[in-house]
Amino acid sequence: MNQFELFVASSESARSDAWRYLRRLRELDNRIDENMQRLREIAETVVKPTVTQRTEERKRKNGLPHGNEKRGRSPPGTVTSGAFFRGHGEDEDDVSSETSVVLLEPSEAKLRVEYRACRHRVLRYALEREAVAEELKACGSEMKKCLAVRMAKLRQTLRGVEYSSPGTSS
Repeated sequence: MNQFELFVASSESARSDAWRYLRRLRELDNRIDENMQRLREIAETVVKPTVTQRTEERKRKNGLPHGNEKRGRSPPGTVTSGAFFRGHGEDEDDVSSETSVVLLEPSEAKLRVEYRACRHRVLRYALEREAVAEELKACGSEMKKCLAVRMAKLRQTLRGVEYSSPGTSS
């Protein structure tokens, strides 16, 4: 095996590691994007006013009475967007998140569970992505050192070939 073949072969495993890390980063980016899109969809679903809320708003604008609701409170079984996205232990009046899920409609409770699971996956993928990026940086610096040593040897060999070639004699 000549010096050039040795140079290419010596860096092959490091290059394949780098490609593997790059593929993993791309895969994690896609998963993060998919889950972030789902989080946005859930947020839009929960934040959109319902038909009854829109009807009540129209009545208020037209000056019609509000009905038998207490002032400043939403009807039972509904949740505001801020209450929906609060984390565990952050609910108002020190009510546990399990108790607050019971107050929600079943579809909203499912969305809340899905939101938390999706958010957890995004955070896990982001942490894994950071770890893979660090490994890629380490692999890159390792490959750079290895290639620098091999390149120096290859240059030295090429200089020796230049001096001993028949076309350089005067």
